[in-house]
Amino acid sequence: MIKLAKIPRVIFASVLALAMWTFISVNTSTFVAEDEFDYFQYILSYVISVGAWAVIAFDFNIMPRFKRGIGIGLFALTPFFCMHISMILSGSAEFLMNIYFINVLFYFAVLVLFFALTQSMKWSAVITLLLSYVFNLASFVVNLLRGTPLIPSDFLAIQTAANVAENYTFTMQYQIVVVTVLTAFLTALLCVFGYKLPLTTWKRRLTAALSGLAVFLVFYIPVLNTDFSAVSMDYFDQYHANNTHGTLYSFYVNLRRMKLEKPEGYSQEETQKAIESVPADTAPIPTDKPNIIVIMNESFADLSVLGDLRTNEDFMPYYRSLEKNTIKGELLVSPFGGYTCNTEFEFLTGLSMGLLPRGSAPYLQYIRHDQPTSFASYMKTLGYKSVAVHPYFARCWNREKVYKYFGFDNFVSIENMGEYENANQFEYIRNYMSDRTSYSAVITQLEEKDDDERMFVFNVTMQNHGGYTYNNPGLDEHITIENLEGDYPEAEQYLSLIRESDKELEELLYYFENWDEPVIITMFGDHQPAVEQDFYEELMGGPISGMSGEKLQTRYRIPFIIWANYDIDEKTDIKTSPNYLSNLVLETAGLPKSKTGVILDEIKEEVPQINEMGHFTPEGKWQPNNEEKSEALKRYADMEYYILTNKPAAEKNDEK
Repeated sequence: MIKLAKIPRVIFASVLALAMWTFISVNTSTFVAEDEFDYFQYILSYVISVGAWAVIAFDFNIMPRFKRGIGIGLFALTPFFCMHISMILSGSAEFLMNIYFINVLFYFAVLVLFFALTQSMKWSAVITLLLSYVFNLASFVVNLLRGTPLIPSDFLAIQTAANVAENYTFTMQYQIVVVTVLTAFLTALLCVFGYKLPLTTWKRRLTAALSGLAVFLVFYIPVLNTDFSAVSMDYFDQYHANNTHGTLYSFYVNLRRMKLEKPEGYSQEETQKAIESVPADTAPIPTDKPNIIVIMNESFADLSVLGDLRTNEDFMPYYRSLEKNTIKGELLVSPFGGYTCNTEFEFLTGLSMGLLPRGSAPYLQYIRHDQPTSFASYMKTLGYKSVAVHPYFARCWNREKVYKYFGFDNFVSIENMGEYENANQFEYIRNYMSDRTSYSAVITQLEEKDDDERMFVFNVTMQNHGGYTYNNPGLDEHITIENLEGDYPEAEQYLSLIRESDKELEELLYYFENWDEPVIITMFGDHQPAVEQDFYEELMGGPISGMSGEKLQTRYRIPFIIWANYDIDEKTDIKTSPNYLSNLVLETAGLPKSKTGVILDEIKEEVPQINEMGHFTPEGKWQPNNEEKSEALKRYADMEYYILTNKPAAEKNDEK
């Protein structure tokens, strides 16, 4: 027998249903995809919201054994509900049946773990369902904002993400509407029909808890002892990995692969001897050695490398015009759309993300002691003062600690820039300090140094940081795309920012052109921007998820420049990667290289460009990073592990 429930429950059901109907109606426009309205999903959302109202508003007086059967059935189906939520938010699911059930088993393990904690079938199911909703929704939203879904290291970077989150604009998608309404309906079902076990004594509760824990361990112990290194998952494209392996399973595989593993056959003693036995670079230090400025310009990229991109005007004309006393080329970087710190790590250490676990963030995970081989530390041995400048929060990406380990003498961040610059003259473009303001802080460092002092200044800018949806970005010029069919306001705003960066680069070089001391300025980007996915796919000629690893590398091509205010050998079309760039800076400055730098030169002969997905051979062939098949990569991996894990002798003595 079915009848209306008591008034408070009916009121609650009505308010909830009204809220869901309003939520659906205000987001009606999101159900339009490729100029077609998805009537099925739209109507289904309304039907589900009515179902949620009915489940709560009515009393279902059914036989106890039937209700018990429904409750147990809903409990058993909860992992499948979670998987369905994941599939809606993952895009076009391409699961094989075994992958589907692996994901279901993961959700089942979570379910029985919460059952062990709560001894309640109802609440363990509700908690598991809601956690699944939040986790999959978070991955979906991160992908919208950044261009790549949630990965384990994102949880280590929550503080950094929180600092920049307000600068992104979130756009509602119909998938969010559908899963939100569906989750509300399923939660109502579980709450109303959830079966309450007759656990009236502590012995029964203990038995239930131990039973749930035992089932969880039966699943988890084999999983814990499984080697996931051979899982054939698309680590290059995490969005595609979620489609083929499920959000939870792919997340867990990435989590397991994040641990810094000792290279096969590694010996600390032999690696140390190999590094120490390398002949020192005997290049004499110039008597009038140059000041060295290195700028990692946020999201600075030339998107024309992706395909035929025509705009109303050139967005980087000054950069392209530079020839005199200039070295220009292209870097192969590891991150896309975020994880600035990884390109920074490669430049400042000479180490490669290609030999670290996919999805890791060394600044947050592996830099735990002094790094005497870092570029900043090495420059100090050559008589330089090393200073870092970053017009944002020092805590982002753990820089305030990492820069100390790297040997920087001073770190100028947004918190203390007012000690060096007039805060009233800080210029902001959108919500970030402009490159012009950042460069002004760099100039101040050189202007205030002693005459006989030489400086290495490392500047990480912020002006071009995502997102690119500001209604009034405060730019003088607006770059428009003229040859693509789609409407890409984010890409156009990004290109307009690059046009501004190009002007600011011109101002910087003009300032130092007649500087009374020799100066070398290096500038490179950290990654390409997270703008519209459709923009990339139209420009690159097809879906990114179906592209080969080699084709995908066009998304990781970043320009760099080395300029001097005195005569240097001019070069163009140099192809390298950030881990080798510091050596090129030293060569240009006529400075000797460190022993690890000498080793890098030798490795570069066999591996001229490398990122976390693979490397190019000297013949231009794309290959995965397989240390077992490459003696150069094996040597590199041993050196990298040694540098990251071996504390300097002085630090070891301090601990005794």
